Amino acid sequence: MESFKNTALTVIGGVGYDSLSEDGAARSEIKTPYGTVSVSAFSKDGSDIVFISRHQGKQHVPPHKINFLALVDAARQIGAPVLSVNSVGLMRSVPLTGNFETKDRLKDKPAVSPENFLDFPFFVPTDFVDLTKNRISTFHDEDTVHVDMTDPYCVYIRSLLYGILKDRSVSYSEGVYLCTEGPRFETKAEIQMFAHYADVVGMTGIPEVVLAKEAGLCYASFCTITNPATSLSGNMVTADEVTAAVEKNQKTVFEIIFALASVLSDCRNHPDQNKCHKNCRCQNAVVGGKL
Repeated sequence: MESFKNTALTVIGGVGYDSLSEDGAARSEIKTPYGTVSVSAFSKDGSDIVFISRHQGKQHVPPHKINFLALVDAARQIGAPVLSVNSVGLMRSVPLTGNFETKDRLKDKPAVSPENFLDFPFFVPTDFVDLTKNRISTFHDEDTVHVDMTDPYCVYIRSLLYGILKDRSVSYSEGVYLCTEGPRFETKAEIQMFAHYADVVGMTGIPEVVLAKEAGLCYASFCTITNPATSLSGNMVTADEVTAAVEKNQKTVFEIIFALASVLSDCRNHPDQNKCHKNCRCQNAVVGGKL
C-alpha cells in the first residue's frame, strides 16, 4: 500500500501496548476481506512503525474471539516484517540463551525459572505447539494448501533480535510456545502435561504465526514472562498479575521494538551490510504446498 511503503516494522501487540503509538500517531483503517483493522503509524528516530492492536474493539476482545485473519491480512497489506508482542506464563525452567546481566547476583544464573522469572522476563519462541480448538487457522479454507512450518518464526528477524538483546545486555531465554484456547487459565494437570512439550504457555500466538507464514511475512515473537503457570508459585494466577508484569517491563520492550525498527530501516537503505544478510524462507512457505 502506498501510504505504508516506508514502514520498517509492523508491531502486533496485546495487553499494555496500546500506548506504544499514543503520541503523534496517524490513525487509519485497513479494509480486509475479513473485516476492517485500525492501525497507528508513527516514526521513531527516523524509522516508520505501524502498530496493530491485537484486542482492538470497543472493549477488550478476548483471545478466542480475536479476528486473526483480519489482523494478519492488514499486516500483509502493509508489507513490512512483523514483530508480535505476547505475554506468557512460564511452565518450567529454561536455560538462558544470553545472560548479559552485570549484577553479581544475576550474571551466574543458568536458567529462568518460576523462582527468578522476574529477573529474566524475556522469551523468544523458536517453535510452537497448537492446542487451540475453535479458531480459523488458515486463509485457505476452500483449497488444500500445506504451508511449511520448519521455521515458524523468521530466522532472520530472530537473528536481528538476538543481536539487539545482546547489545543492550538484556538476558533472555528461548524455546517452545504452547497456545491454549482461553480465556480461562490452565489447570494444574494441564500445566503438568504441557510442560513435557513446551516451555511457556499463552493464548494469542496461534493462529497468528501460522497465518503470517501463509501470507509470506517475516514474523517473529518477543514475549514477556508475566507469571509462573498454574500451581508453580503456590498462588492463584490473576489477570492483574499479568498486567502488572507487562507494565513493569514495558519500557524495555519498547526499546527493543524501536531498535529492531532502526536496524530494519538501515538494512533497507544499505542492503549490502553483513548484518542484513536475509537467510529466511518466509516468502516461499507455501511454494509447492497446494494440492
